[in-house]
Amino acid sequence: MEAPRIDLKTEIRKRYGTVRRAYDYHLYTAKGVRLLDLYQEAGEAILGWRAGRSKLVLKSLLDRGVTGTFPTETEGELELAVREVLPQYETVRWYSSIDRARHACASWLGLWSDIPVIESPLLHPEASLDIGPGGDSPLSAAKDVHGIPLWRPWLDEAYYSMQDRLDSAFLHNVNDTLDTMILRSPFPFASGCTLAVFTGEGTEGREPQESDPVSPALLGALARAWSDLASALFERTESEWSRFDRYIDPWWDRRGPYLIPKMRKARYPEFFVSCLDKGILVSPDYNVPSIIPFLADEGEFKVLGNKAAKH
Repeated sequence: MEAPRIDLKTEIRKRYGTVRRAYDYHLYTAKGVRLLDLYQEAGEAILGWRAGRSKLVLKSLLDRGVTGTFPTETEGELELAVREVLPQYETVRWYSSIDRARHACASWLGLWSDIPVIESPLLHPEASLDIGPGGDSPLSAAKDVHGIPLWRPWLDEAYYSMQDRLDSAFLHNVNDTLDTMILRSPFPFASGCTLAVFTGEGTEGREPQESDPVSPALLGALARAWSDLASALFERTESEWSRFDRYIDPWWDRRGPYLIPKMRKARYPEFFVSCLDKGILVSPDYNVPSIIPFLADEGEFKVLGNKAAKH
């Protein structure tokens, strides 16, 4: 059953007006209320809204007029930056939308064009169940969903943190290298572009679809963001996220920095609204995880102690 759709813009606007500034993991609204951002633009702001030097790179390239369709160094820089994080993938492509990326991945695999983009099985709600060593796994729903996988940083942390809770049948191969993935890039820029990676040969030896024309300024900013991510992967660990467990445990199952709701889909809109009323912006989509901020005060989570929803 699909959860009722939540209109994020409408819900924020009718409570707090517009967002006038975004910094680190907070949104500053027209009514003077600061929101703690656990949505983080579906993960694109996982490094923060103004973290690193990607925005400075973007401004520099814009100032230099590097915005046309001519060849630039930013293409090679982006490929190198992505492969620094994902060295097992030989080919990096960028497309004008996630739908274009999905279609390119499906074509390369020789699959039907309408195949969906899916989160990692590690972020599937059923993967929070303790199923024991034997019998049919109720996680089959997570394992058997077919689609183009969406890569997120720190999924390895989720994998290792779940080993004591899940049977080997589920964990087997779930962390292996996949032939192609769509990437959740660490650069929050609405209507930007979507990256995909490929390894090996496609069906019938076909090459991945060529990248779409994208402004070199945006590619350069993405390259810097991926370089920043490569450093952050070693700086942010389980201890950074576990300190919030006592506040989030009633409502989410945490896997690495990712938060999977424990309540039913039908109750999720009520939970979203209750959190927003308390100054916390969570994911507006039941199937897209909320994310623990790297920089946050434990006191900001204490409002969750006053139950925002029932299981």
